Parts: sequence; structure tokens; C-alpha cells
Amino acid sequence: MDELRKQIDEYDNQIMTALDKRYDVVKQVAKYKEAHGLPVLQFDRMTQLVDRLTETYGSENLSSDFIAQLYDLIMHHAIELENETIDD
Repeated sequence: MDELRKQIDEYDNQIMTALDKRYDVVKQVAKYKEAHGLPVLQFDRMTQLVDRLTETYGSENLSSDFIAQLYDLIMHHAIELENETIDD
């Protein structure tokens, strides 16, 4: 059991590291959008992203509902970061 939990902990660390790196890029995107007069919210991009991830990773373990809910949360935080970056 300890070994399995260590594996889960390592995957959790990888997820958090990936999200942190993702949000670094989000801040760069915010600066680009600000410089080019683009809106923060781009619903087509969000829809395309969830559709692509569902098609690629949708499975018994990762249902389309789970992917949509997860990315709703991830995108909500990304929008907050973009707005904070633009406001600075």
C-alpha cells in the first residue's frame, strides 16, 4: 500500500508542477492579448480544448464530464490570472 501511495503522490506532484508551468504560460498569453487588444475570454478556444482533450484522453477513468469539469476549473483560474496580469 505504501508503494502505491508513493506512486499517487508522485503523480500528484507532476500534476501540480504541470499546472504551475501552464499558468506561467497563461501569464505570457495575457501579456500578448493585452498588447494586441485581444479579449481574455475566448470561448471557441475553450470549447476546442475540452473537445480535443475529451477525444484524446476520454476513457473509463477520465469521463467527458470529468474532463469538462476539470478544465472548467483550470480555465476559471487561468482567466483570473490573465485578468490579474493585465491589471498589474
